[in-house]
Amino acid sequence: MGASDWAGTMVKKMQREYGVEQDRALQITNRVRKLVASPDIKALEEAGLIEGEFTSDVIQDLIALLNQQDEGSIEGRWNALAKERGVYDVVGADALLYDPAKADLDPDKELVSDDGESITIQEAMITAWREEIPIEAIPRGIRLGNTEFRDRNSGQVTLSQHDDGFDQDGLSDQLDWDLRSSRLEVDANLLALEDVDFPMKAPRQDCVLAIAAARRCILERGGASRDEILEAREPEKNHPLGINGVQARTKGFEYEFRHISWEDVVAPGLHSLSDITEPPHESGKWFSNEATTGGFESETTVENILDEGYLFEIAYRDDTEEQRVVGYHDEITRPSEKPLNGPPVFRFQPIVGESPITIRLPALRELHPISLEQLPDAIWEPAISELVSIADENPEQIPLGDVEAVLEAVQNDQVEAVPALTFVAMVFGERKDVREAVGDELETMLLARLDLLTDKEQSEEIAKCFGIVAEVAPKRVLDAVPAMASALDSATLETRQWLLYAFSNVADAYPEELLPAVEILTECIEESDENLRTNALSTIGTIAHAYPDAASDIAAELGESLTSDDALVRANAAGLLGDIAQSNPESVIQLAPELAESLTAEDEETRVHASIALLRAGEANPEAVRDEHEQLVEALSDSRSTVRANVCTLIGNADVPVPDDQLRLLKDDPDKRVREQAAWALGRRRS
Repeated sequence: MGASDWAGTMVKKMQREYGVEQDRALQITNRVRKLVASPDIKALEEAGLIEGEFTSDVIQDLIALLNQQDEGSIEGRWNALAKERGVYDVVGADALLYDPAKADLDPDKELVSDDGESITIQEAMITAWREEIPIEAIPRGIRLGNTEFRDRNSGQVTLSQHDDGFDQDGLSDQLDWDLRSSRLEVDANLLALEDVDFPMKAPRQDCVLAIAAARRCILERGGASRDEILEAREPEKNHPLGINGVQARTKGFEYEFRHISWEDVVAPGLHSLSDITEPPHESGKWFSNEATTGGFESETTVENILDEGYLFEIAYRDDTEEQRVVGYHDEITRPSEKPLNGPPVFRFQPIVGESPITIRLPALRELHPISLEQLPDAIWEPAISELVSIADENPEQIPLGDVEAVLEAVQNDQVEAVPALTFVAMVFGERKDVREAVGDELETMLLARLDLLTDKEQSEEIAKCFGIVAEVAPKRVLDAVPAMASALDSATLETRQWLLYAFSNVADAYPEELLPAVEILTECIEESDENLRTNALSTIGTIAHAYPDAASDIAAELGESLTSDDALVRANAAGLLGDIAQSNPESVIQLAPELAESLTAEDEETRVHASIALLRAGEANPEAVRDEHEQLVEALSDSRSTVRANVCTLIGNADVPVPDDQLRLLKDDPDKRVREQAAWALGRRRS
């Protein structure tokens, strides 16, 4: 059987077996053919670097091999197979496919970009592998190349932000040159490496040189993180240790090798060096001891240390003697508070009962990042209250051990619950490792303190905890929904904002859990606060999208929201009317004038949602649609193709008195659906 015949047969089998589109099946057959055609695969099999007769097995038993994997999508099954058979370990990410199941989005889900371009997950996947464009998951969407596409229904007020990414622009070319020239001093400090056992099988001299390069990077940069060291030193090119390194250099398999070389060689080596200080957490910066003790000459060195910690032991000299305090950096933001001339000044806030202190650089003697667990028990509680803002601004700097210790202290009633839970929730919302480690404990503690939702002094902070947790793990707040709904009726404005934010996140994944809360959510639509109205509309819209009857009797209350000055309120109101029209078009078509007016709104989302609502409700009263013919004519030239196509359909369905010439102008429209619907509307008139 030829390669093309084999691929065609496999595609048909996968379509039957997994119910996927042809293009999704073709991804896998093309990937198999690409691997089989690679001149290196046979050599890798013979060398034992990938398992067994990989190519013959995968050609003969592809379906059976995929069925042995437990992943939920066909792409996930292929990726698991590639990892199981050792292909990924040698070839790297080139062996894998984008897995839509990992992003929790339906492959047929339509996503939109900021520029209004729309695409489904499946279309993006096919485009990515055909044109070799990078594709990755982001919150509520994907990034295809440099363009981000997100779920169009995610238009809710965001009260906590994600800060993804890593700035690599400041890496030093000089360090790369030094490494390539191999001119690295092996001084007395490196003699400590003599007794280190390296798990990686590689010449000891090469391991020492790799550690020396990392140490030089730390010294010359005044501190450097793991990622900065690896990016600057490019170990797969300059320190290809052992057979894994050789394969990394020849195959471009760099990221896995970087991890292995760091864990097996560089990190153990740096740990053993007496002149290097390790960071308090994995992603932090390594410093030389000279940078953290004995005074500072560089403002940059101090700033680097401040960036890598959140709580510090500080030693400084005042007019008489050396002082020691524990505190956090209180950044000076007002220009008038910084000296125009002379040494830089840094300000710190001691944890317990003191005013901020300002220290000129020559007087700063030591600056050590420490963890919360290192503080005396007596100052734990005030420290947690003080550090809530630090956890909010820089959650990545909080060690996991501190989070676990705070939760244990809450459980044992050793600290006040609200600030402690707020501290944990803020880190929980931004850190996957924290979610995996303490999710169950945090859920238990929050549910145990539902009584705080009725405490006016503390309700806002506990509601904030529920909102943050619901954003990243909505299932963990389901048992709290009745209590939150009850509190929503009488809480303060700030508390209600957070409770509604929690509901908007729960509704995305569990709309059925909020059906009993629709009535109280409807009351929030009439609030004057735009934040409340936006999230109430967004939440009810999500519920109604899954259960149209849930909001069938509230259409009349939405008319005022369609004319709101806030674009999100307008868009969410129009979208909700579109959902209601699925089961109760008669109530929605009564708002035909307001919806027609919304077709000329400034924001595209409102115009699109209004056209959908009119289209779904129009058949209930075609006369009401005909009465809005002037607005419909104007909408035929809308910048969004969805609006133009929906209006053409409306004109055809209701026989709207629009001149034929207006429809004929769309025969050359760039969008196929617009052209088809315009021709259909004209045909309806002739018939």
